[in-house]
Amino acid sequence: MAITTYAELQQTIADWLNRADLDQQIPDFIKLAESTLNDVMRTSFMVASDTITVTAGRAPLPTDALEIVYSQVASTEDEPLEQVAPQQLLMLRRARTRAAGNPKFFAIIGREMLVTPTPASGSIDVDYYQKIPALSVSNTTNWLLEEAPHVYLYTSLLHATPFLMDDVRYQVFQNSVSQQVMNAVKSSQTLSFDDIKTAGFSLKSPADMAAQGTNNPNPVAMTQPAQAS
Repeated sequence: MAITTYAELQQTIADWLNRADLDQQIPDFIKLAESTLNDVMRTSFMVASDTITVTAGRAPLPTDALEIVYSQVASTEDEPLEQVAPQQLLMLRRARTRAAGNPKFFAIIGREMLVTPTPASGSIDVDYYQKIPALSVSNTTNWLLEEAPHVYLYTSLLHATPFLMDDVRYQVFQNSVSQQVMNAVKSSQTLSFDDIKTAGFSLKSPADMAAQGTNNPNPVAMTQPAQAS
């Protein structure tokens, strides 16, 4: 059976569980699957763009944002912002960026982006990982169901097993979901992040990668050729 709509996904889950009495629970399994995948999946299909308004050095994140990929002063390509830790932002404000001006650094605190220098007013263009659009009766499909229905299916089945008290199948589905998520992320990230991102993990800035040293996700690139004796 093809899995292209919310209704077809629900029916397939019921078929795979061999149960006809879970109509009330299956939508919950799907919502739990979406929650899990929002935590662990980062693919190019999740990248969205928005412009947020800065007021008194703060800008609210888009409500569906999971993680910032890139940001810049609005409509100004040569002024990207660098993400730093909140403590670093405070030090930068005190030591280097007291005067008002276009932002150069940002930190995330709660659901807000804090920037420095602090502009009198302005906007920030952000590219970010967006939550998976939730399936429902009114939203019958999304990019994940179109691109990776097997990931949706197995993650929903994973969340069905505690309800069914099936401990044996839980481990089977957990292993399957982990592998399928890794494969889906790796396939997608080959388009744009392959050189700086390990499949299945959150994107880190080049500054973070340099600080990690031997934790570089591409250790081969760090290996120096042996010197001839």
